[in-house]
Amino acid sequence: MRINFVDRVFEMLYDYQEEQLHFFWAFSVTTLAVFWQPLLVSGLVVTVAKEVLDHKHPRHKFSWKDMGYGIAGWIVGLIIVGA
Repeated sequence: MRINFVDRVFEMLYDYQEEQLHFFWAFSVTTLAVFWQPLLVSGLVVTVAKEVLDHKHPRHKFSWKDMGYGIAGWIVGLIIVGA
């Protein structure tokens, strides 16, 4: 049976929740730099801190994929802010 477009979109959204979380947090805290310039590096700091904490937590492990999504969110946030 062929999966329709909407089912594929929902499947993608649920399969990549961890990556979306990293992108969202890095993007959202970076865009706060509109109000205070030192927050420009906050997206990168949040991404690295989350991965360090994941590495120390027994159920989680360090993931370069999560780092990539977080860094992408940080870069998109920098573009939006205009830095």
